[in-house]
Amino acid sequence: MWWSEPRFDLRSSLWKRFWFRLDPRHYFILRFWKKVQKTLQDRQSSFKFLDYGCGTGGTTLNFSMMIGYPITGLDIFETQLQIAGKFSDCIQANCHFKLLVENEKIPEPSESVDVVFSLDVLGHVPHIPSVLKEWSRVLKKGGAVLLFTESTYSQGDRSVMAQLARAGADMMAAVPEHISLFPKETLEEMFSAEGFEVKERFSANVMHFLFFPKDYVLMLKGKTDFRGLYYIAWIWNRISKVMPFYPWPFHLLRLGVTRLWGEKAYGTSYFYFLVKK
Repeated sequence: MWWSEPRFDLRSSLWKRFWFRLDPRHYFILRFWKKVQKTLQDRQSSFKFLDYGCGTGGTTLNFSMMIGYPITGLDIFETQLQIAGKFSDCIQANCHFKLLVENEKIPEPSESVDVVFSLDVLGHVPHIPSVLKEWSRVLKKGGAVLLFTESTYSQGDRSVMAQLARAGADMMAAVPEHISLFPKETLEEMFSAEGFEVKERFSANVMHFLFFPKDYVLMLKGKTDFRGLYYIAWIWNRISKVMPFYPWPFHLLRLGVTRLWGEKAYGTSYFYFLVKK
């Protein structure tokens, strides 16, 4: 189950909304959304917004409250959609949730949607080009995709994570539900083939070891060939959980370095802003 819960305080607390925006995953999606608003000003009174792979709907509802527009969530599991509907009723949101039909077809007419929003989904679908083709079908010309997706290592990636993977300690291989991982170069060829232009891209893995030492502790535990790095990760993981490092200073620092260097950095996950040509 892809579980997410709505933040019931987002409507009433400006402080909570402020910190929500500064979470790196939220920041880049909302950054892209602002660009959509500028380029599609003539459509603002009737934006049609889809969340592809919404799970239990918490993320759908949170972003709906932040942007001020209803979002239609799509998923393949009826149970998750039922939970999402109950969450929506609890906060009296105007969001709707629909089942993806046979072969994960989107139940919307062609060229009827302005924005497709999708977080952490493409790495879990059997065939990415089929999903992209559906997005292209339902989007109007000039419509946008706001995307966070996982990938795998590019040839030019010299990060700690990539070098460990080449040495036999692949962090991405530890997550078996990832069934469609490609380097960004291959992903972007797929985007182009379905008529999408990459307007912006930021790596979500800038200085990954600094911000996620626990991942390295879990991956390297018991691997004698990497004992030295394991102990460094273990020590930093303990230190980093002590204030003033954690959690918000880390969020702000991660946002800053991603904003500065993420456009040119490699990684195993990316934020994408795509536009249908």
